[in-house]
Amino acid sequence: PHAEIFRDARPGDTLSCDDDRVHLRVTSVARNRLVATSLSDGTLKPRKGVNVVEHPVHLEDLTASDVAQIEVAKTFEGVSFACSFMRDGREASWIRERAPGAKVVGKVERAEAIEAIASIGSCVDAVWICRGDLGAQVGLAAMARWVSAFRPETLPVPTLMAGQVLEHLTHHADPTRSEVCHLHDLLQRGYAGVVLSDETAIGHDPVLAATLASDLLRTLA
Repeated sequence: PHAEIFRDARPGDTLSCDDDRVHLRVTSVARNRLVATSLSDGTLKPRKGVNVVEHPVHLEDLTASDVAQIEVAKTFEGVSFACSFMRDGREASWIRERAPGAKVVGKVERAEAIEAIASIGSCVDAVWICRGDLGAQVGLAAMARWVSAFRPETLPVPTLMAGQVLEHLTHHADPTRSEVCHLHDLLQRGYAGVVLSDETAIGHDPVLAATLASDLLRTLA
């Protein structure tokens, strides 16, 4: 469904799938088909993200699927739209012109977004620092160095941390001690909150995960 990946991928490119859990090396490209060799085996579940590691995939507008989902979601009150793989913030206008008045969240998950984070912050209503895809795009060490140096107060909008913040809750009833300490550190550094992903998307008890995260945020604040 993502024509831009087929358009931009080249033989020799590396595809990072599912937050860098599975790696593929592209061997040939056709208009609607990529042939690749597995570099690191694993289970690739449906509807997981795919990125090209070596270079950005250029997005010119929302996909038809995105537009259809906006048309449905904007009929409900209080819906915010999170925009993945923002480059410089201009992507917010793609959503605002289709859902006037809706809140837009900018997801920082590619190298270009790091350089343009001030511009992104001026165009959206909130920012998510998405360590999963960001780590896949720039490398784990570079991601960690940037996240450590970044200060949320430099942006004019609330900033939230995403990516394995409370991942233990995906399969367990309690977070790890390390996760709770990290959560406290994020709040002390000025983050407005955190984003749950696998914890609620595929977790064994999404309601419990969300409740525990909410309780911890209130207690640690």
